[in-house]
Amino acid sequence: MLESPARILMVMDSLDMGGTETHVLSLSKVLRELGGELYYLGADGPFREAFVNAGFQVHLTDSQLNLLPADHSPTIKRFGDLIRQANIDVVHVHQTPSGLLAAAAAKQQGVPVVFTLHGTYYPRAEAIKLAQMSDAAISVSKPVQRFWQKAQIVSQVIPNGIDPASFAPVSAEEAAKIKGELQLTDDATIITYVSRLAWGKATVCDMVMRAVKSIAADISHLHLLIVGAGAEFKRIQSIAQSINRSFEKPLIQLIGEQADVRPFYGLSTIIVGTGRVALEAMACGKPVLAVGNHGFFGLVTPDNYTLAWEQYFGDHDSRQKTSIKLLADGLREALAEPVLLADAGARGREWISQTFPIQRIGQELMDVYRLVMTGQQGKGGRA
Repeated sequence: MLESPARILMVMDSLDMGGTETHVLSLSKVLRELGGELYYLGADGPFREAFVNAGFQVHLTDSQLNLLPADHSPTIKRFGDLIRQANIDVVHVHQTPSGLLAAAAAKQQGVPVVFTLHGTYYPRAEAIKLAQMSDAAISVSKPVQRFWQKAQIVSQVIPNGIDPASFAPVSAEEAAKIKGELQLTDDATIITYVSRLAWGKATVCDMVMRAVKSIAADISHLHLLIVGAGAEFKRIQSIAQSINRSFEKPLIQLIGEQADVRPFYGLSTIIVGTGRVALEAMACGKPVLAVGNHGFFGLVTPDNYTLAWEQYFGDHDSRQKTSIKLLADGLREALAEPVLLADAGARGREWISQTFPIQRIGQELMDVYRLVMTGQQGKGGRA
């Protein structure tokens, strides 16, 4: 624990229900236990109540925050006033444009900046500039670290941490209750896709729906649940409605945004997802067919754990590009082996608990804060 409380300002674009926001939220308990006082700066969103309950002091910005117009001095001044008035010790940024403006304010106040790169999707020029303004940079996976190394951004890997108490198998009673609410039978085979429905992951969702449609005749009582929301929600909804018209009973249900996804992991036969979703689902004892922004990985098993982590479950690297056929074949083969699926789920929870424990991840992050707060250069920034 730090000798005195560390006032940590987490800066994100908004409090949407995505992987980045969940990553920050998941760290709150352990950071507070290690002596952190937590602040949030960014736009509002559906996760606000969860952040407040987790102990964050929430400071909201304009939801239309962007890098235009060219004069950002009023915004930077407001950010700087907060940093000064709250006696912030370290500013931890996660996204652009919010991170660039917060980093500029922090530099004016003489406060160190830590930048976590959550993927390869950042505009290159913005990521490089933000790294130049940061005292340390962190990547959430090895592929992300390698990708940004090519842009001369040096970072250390600190992965998503998972709390096995928060993500644990659900009871049969809990699963049955939710199945009843969704009008699913006890013998239903449930495939669940969890993701923000935007950009590449909405495209993956489209392919998952079509893949499930193609195998529905081969698997009795098959259902697909889609958990998440985003800019492409209406398009995904339209496709789902079109597919459902081909069946006597709806094949696909759109669940929407959920602050607590664990119950939906728990009632599922198999999860389709990537990145943090894969980690959470495995912690809940569920098998995962991994597919992400980069491409297709396949069923995660003990034999391929190392490769799954190296590729971040298809999100940051992959074996091959995703196709409807690959998804359909992968799901059909996995669902034909219920014993294999059960074993993959049980052993996956054990691996996650050993490899991504939230306590260790939180301590590694606090060590970075300690380095930059004492004026030492962390393993990050611009080479």
